[in-house]
Amino acid sequence: MNWMNLWRIRSTPAICYSWQNMTKQSGAVSAALLLICTFPLLAQKKVPAQAIRFQGAPQYAQQELLEAGGFKSGAPLNSAEIRARARQLDDTGLFKEIKFTSDRKTLLFTLTPSSQLFPMHLENLPLTPGKELEAKLHERFPLYRSNLLPASGRMVDGICRAFEEMVAAEGAKATVKAALTSGLGPQMVTAVNFTIVSPAVRIGRIQLAGASPAMQAKASLLASGQGGNSFDTENTAVGLQHVFEDLYHDQGYAAVQVDVARADPLIVSDQSIDVSYAVTIKEGEIYKLGTIDLPAGALIMRAEVEKALSKSRGTGRQLDLFVLAVRDAYSARGYLDCSIAQHPSFNEAAHIVNYSLEIAPGSQYRLGSVKFDGAPDAMAAKLKLAWKMASGETFDENYLSNFAALAQKKDKSLSKWMQTVITTYDFKPDPVTHDVNCTFHFAKAAQGPA
Repeated sequence: MNWMNLWRIRSTPAICYSWQNMTKQSGAVSAALLLICTFPLLAQKKVPAQAIRFQGAPQYAQQELLEAGGFKSGAPLNSAEIRARARQLDDTGLFKEIKFTSDRKTLLFTLTPSSQLFPMHLENLPLTPGKELEAKLHERFPLYRSNLLPASGRMVDGICRAFEEMVAAEGAKATVKAALTSGLGPQMVTAVNFTIVSPAVRIGRIQLAGASPAMQAKASLLASGQGGNSFDTENTAVGLQHVFEDLYHDQGYAAVQVDVARADPLIVSDQSIDVSYAVTIKEGEIYKLGTIDLPAGALIMRAEVEKALSKSRGTGRQLDLFVLAVRDAYSARGYLDCSIAQHPSFNEAAHIVNYSLEIAPGSQYRLGSVKFDGAPDAMAAKLKLAWKMASGETFDENYLSNFAALAQKKDKSLSKWMQTVITTYDFKPDPVTHDVNCTFHFAKAAQGPA
């Protein structure tokens, strides 16, 4: 006669054995009630480890799940041991529900992965992201996936300790914390963000190589200005490359090549961890700017870009101003994720560089909602009446920036009230729905002395 045991995570009264696991995620508290209903036969029956099977989470290999649960090869299991192994899997924070069924030959775990799993983001850890770091974490945490992390739990805590040990191996003592954070990276993602909270992590000394006598003073001044700035795991090296490229581009070195690499060791003190860099520059020749060509099929006309440039008071390289005007024109059409690549073509004989632009518009965003925070009911009604961008209409940030001035022109009482408050606005594009929700904030202006 077969026997069966069910173990579930659900919000129902415990029958035989229960414990409660409280997890804080992004300010909310979720509770999971773990139920174990054990039959007398289970306490007597030993199930060999090789008969354990898992289903419902194909992203994890059977061996990974065995290791994560602490199952020992060949070790028999009774009810208490099964509870311990199941709780160890639950403590990872990766599963919404775990249940099992047993017969004389097999112990089958059915797993339901959590729907609240997030990618990893490293804020200021002086480590190198990539395959080697991924392999180290996976070796220590069998169920680790860089894009599938819970907001909290034993695995996340363990990763924090692992990072502290890796930093210690570099000669620095640090405290690492993890938190669920939104708006990270160019795609505005929500991620589990790992941060060294103490000590401060900064850009250290920058070793320059390759600067000509004509550029040595400018490059050295730029390098010294970067030292002491906050270190960012993913962006510091790229950022240094860009600022040195911009410096040389401003001087006409259109073909400059900049290589940025970490320089060992870390410089450690009680106040900070300083990460040093070696910057190698291949200057190339000086070129004059020739033509800038839009791609065939561009959504804007060249005349529109040139008109915007004629009204602009911006300073800087002509190429940068042109690209900015193109991006602004796409943004005004709702293409908030527009990216533009610049492809140079060098005329070595004339020392002229021409550019062709490659434009990736991305998805078009539309207005979701608009709110007027801090406005009295009467003024909020007038603001809603003045607002003309309809929900579902192509989103244009220029309309937001000009709205306050336009609204005041339409209503004298509204204008009088708005002169007594400080008006700001923000907007949040949703990369999934491509809606944009906007909020205007009105705060009472501080009164000066009588």
